[in-house]
Amino acid sequence: MIPFCEFLERIRPAVNRRIEEVASSGGATDPGVLPLLTRGKRMRAGLLLRVHADLARTTALTCQALDLACAVELAHAASLILDDMLDGDTVRRGVPALHLTRGEGRAVLDAVGILALPYALAAPYGAGYVAMLASAQQRMARGVAGEIFGGPHLPATPATDRYDAIISQKTGCLFSLAAAWGAMAAGEEEPVVAGFASYGLSAGRAMQIADDIADLRLFTAGARDGRPGSETLLLQCVPAGNDPRKALWQVLEREIRAAPAPIMGTNRQREAFGQVVREIVDLTIAGGMPGDGTPPLAACPGGLLQ
Repeated sequence: MIPFCEFLERIRPAVNRRIEEVASSGGATDPGVLPLLTRGKRMRAGLLLRVHADLARTTALTCQALDLACAVELAHAASLILDDMLDGDTVRRGVPALHLTRGEGRAVLDAVGILALPYALAAPYGAGYVAMLASAQQRMARGVAGEIFGGPHLPATPATDRYDAIISQKTGCLFSLAAAWGAMAAGEEEPVVAGFASYGLSAGRAMQIADDIADLRLFTAGARDGRPGSETLLLQCVPAGNDPRKALWQVLEREIRAAPAPIMGTNRQREAFGQVVREIVDLTIAGGMPGDGTPPLAACPGGLLQ
């Protein structure tokens, strides 16, 4: 397998073109929303397409795999609009947050309109895909609601269980969907699909832990505004008296190491997909695209909050 960062660079143009085509067709999306939709790292799409490429043993982007990859990215984009409003964030993907440029009411309507696009992309491939997408979006909303408002469905204690429940829903489930869809588009049977769904869930959790660590680092430096989120709960997971930097690194490392275990494949395959998770974490900590000069996570263990 080529490095995941390089794989993202290869697939990103095709993903962006297809998203722009779908969003622009018949005036489906206001042109003012396109800058948000046609940017991003494409980690979720990349994960789906990497799983598909490995299992189908092909470097070609099939129409089905590409459509499903774009569906996952559009579902993610819709959630970002609402997340920015809830969190009070001002910048998204290098441009001002949509609710600041278009107003909150219009941004809500934009998000609702975008939410229709993933279903339009997934529907031609069967009702099962639609049902899985609906389930993932419900869990995403439930996870964010739990993060902000709490709820009886969340474990009361310990903080580690609450944190895991929240990030599994708000972030992990869409990565899980991406990996599962990649296996399904490759024609794999349910046991293999289930293994990749579990793998994707761990990949998403690792990404969110890395994102929360990066946010803690920014908060510590006074470089991040907005409402504190799951990163504050992550900090509560550090046992009293422990070095937070070392403890958070250990939490993240455990998630990375555990991620490929459910994959029903060869050791080579599990090792390769384990490396994919490490690169997802590196990109998240860096906060930018490959080659932006930010030190990767592996280069700074123990210094994540400095």
